[in-house]
Order: sequence, then structure tokens, then C-alpha cells
Amino acid sequence: SLEQKMQYSSGNNLAGYVPNRNESVASINKSGNSKEQKDLRETFSISYPPNFDGNVRGPQDFHDAMAQYIEQLQSVQIALKQMFSSALSLAKGIDLPITYLSDVEEGATGLLRASRYPSTPGFEDATKLLPHSDVGTITIIASSEEGLEEIRDGRWYKVPLRKGELHVNVGQVYSMWSNGLFQHSIHRVSKKAKEDRISFPYFTSQGKRSSVIGTDVGVSPVCSDDEVIKFPRISTLGHLKKYIGAFTGGKGDLWDEP
Repeated sequence: SLEQKMQYSSGNNLAGYVPNRNESVASINKSGNSKEQKDLRETFSISYPPNFDGNVRGPQDFHDAMAQYIEQLQSVQIALKQMFSSALSLAKGIDLPITYLSDVEEGATGLLRASRYPSTPGFEDATKLLPHSDVGTITIIASSEEGLEEIRDGRWYKVPLRKGELHVNVGQVYSMWSNGLFQHSIHRVSKKAKEDRISFPYFTSQGKRSSVIGTDVGVSPVCSDDEVIKFPRISTLGHLKKYIGAFTGGKGDLWDEP
């Protein structure tokens, strides 16, 4: 019941349970009236590591499953960041170590969300998750049902996301760090899903700030010698706080925990 689930709410939207119609991606992208377009989904979130003090412990079996999965995702994200580092090095003609992107994100951790989008038969106008791009580096997604859509050349395409498969979204930070080489994905959740959809997005480098307390590490775009710099040096913490503040209705100050 909702009453039971609310026992696992932290009250700040950054950890634990969040009920339906309590968050709004519209407020981030200025794509509508956030008061009218609250997202039709409920979530439960934990940061890595699972024993992080800011996490809310869910029911034992559920918490254990989430903790095991977020631990396994660490090896997946390391492999992905090595692939992105190699691609960045080859494309720019710059000798970067294979651990480059992991190194510049040292101390940052991930945020895993279990998200349930209810089916809406007869309510095709129900807002689930409006078009947006992820603020961080990369997002690793597993899902029980299709429903994720991406826009390409002005058209929306269904992402063929099946059980046992992972989908990777490029976020805004990687787009900026690569000087536009990696294009961040504009995506949404379909309004016409016939079945409830359970999704497990893992937002890498979006859990805690740098391990060096009091620092806010910025990263300049990686460019070849003849390349025009498209983005200024960015503050990753400031970028995240701006996003979280919009997403949670001005609660970005809650991101200050080291």
C-alpha cells in the first residue's frame, strides 16, 4: 500500500521512495507547467555504495537485490568509460589513457532508481516522463518492457529494450567534455504503454561529490589542436545542483553532503 511504501521515503526526493506525481522533468527542460505535468511514476533510489549513510533501507529482500545489482554495475560502468575514453582518444588524435574518464570523475558515485510507470489504457494524454536529456555522464538502463523512445531527425523511435539487455544513454556532461563528439540523447517514456513498465536506470557519477571534501572539480572539453572549443570549463557539482534543484522543486541544497 502507499502507506507502507511511504515508510521508506526520505522526504527529499534524492533517496528512498518517491510516489507518483511528485517529480517533474518538465521543470528541468522548461517544457511545460511543472505543477500540471508531474511525472506518472513511482521510484526507489539508492546511491553507491549500498551502505552509504544517505541511503534509505527498503524491505530486506528488495534492498538486498538493489544492493547486489548496483555492485555489479560498477564493472559495467568501468568497461563503458574505458570504451568512451578510447573513442575520445582516437577521434581527437590525442593520447589519452584508457582510464581518462574514470580518473576525472574520481570520487563521484552512481544513483540507481527502481522506477514503475503504470499502464494508462484510455488515458493516452497522461504524462509519464517528458522529453529530456540526462544531466550526468552516462545512464545504464535495464527494463522489463519497451516504452523508452529517442528522437532522431525530428522523429521519435522506439528503443528495442528487451529483458536481459542494457541500454546506454549519453548525458550532457559527456557531450560537453567531448566538445560535442558524444551527442546526449533526447528521450522520453511513451504514453501508450499497455503494460506496467519497470525500469532500472543507473545514473553514473551522480551520487556524491568528489572524495576531496570542499572541492568542485571542473573539466575542460577535450579538443584537438585545430578544434574550436564549444563549451567552457564546467563545474560538475554546480551542473548537478542546478539539475537537482529543478527536478526536486528547489531542493538542490540537499546535494551538499560530502
